[in-house]
Amino acid sequence: MCFRYPHCTSIRLWQTSCEDEGVRSICEFLNLGKGTAVLELLDNRITPLGCEFLSKSLHPMANKSIQILKLDHNNFGSEGMKNLSEGLAINPVVRIISLQYCGIDAEAAESVFQILIYTRSALEDINLSGNNLGNEGIIKVFQGTSVAKSLKKIWLGDNQFNDEDDVLKAIMFCWVKNTRLGKYDIKHNILSVDGKFSFPFF
Repeated sequence: MCFRYPHCTSIRLWQTSCEDEGVRSICEFLNLGKGTAVLELLDNRITPLGCEFLSKSLHPMANKSIQILKLDHNNFGSEGMKNLSEGLAINPVVRIISLQYCGIDAEAAESVFQILIYTRSALEDINLSGNNLGNEGIIKVFQGTSVAKSLKKIWLGDNQFNDEDDVLKAIMFCWVKNTRLGKYDIKHNILSVDGKFSFPFF
């Protein structure tokens, strides 16, 4: 049973193995408390089902207090990403999202795209490092990044993309189009420096 408690501003559970049922309980609390700004559930064996619970709590009709969401090292994959996007793609409050090493691949790129292009978004920092977006996925993500109105930092390290022409065009277009974005992290991908391309934002 959940109780209203107005003074809990952050919830940080790392490696607790709370799994989806734990997430369900946390979301029940969030929906009652509405004062929690930081939610970190790192390495807790969360699956797409847990992401579905979180998405409902991140919907603006349910909760308008979460500003920082970190779910690193939960292998919920692209299905989980799609579930999360149902809430995050219309969320006007979240400023920081971290989804490192969550098994996200190109199938989830559209979901990330929808989060990035939301016109009322407050998102300033998104970390997708350590996933497997590949060339196809990263192009879609950069398309969304190019029009992200509030974004200041994006982390895309170790995502298994290379310097094929379509990828380079997407990166360069984003650099030119989005002049507000000041930090790109694209290290540990298969990128060469051969004179045709440089990386001023490392």
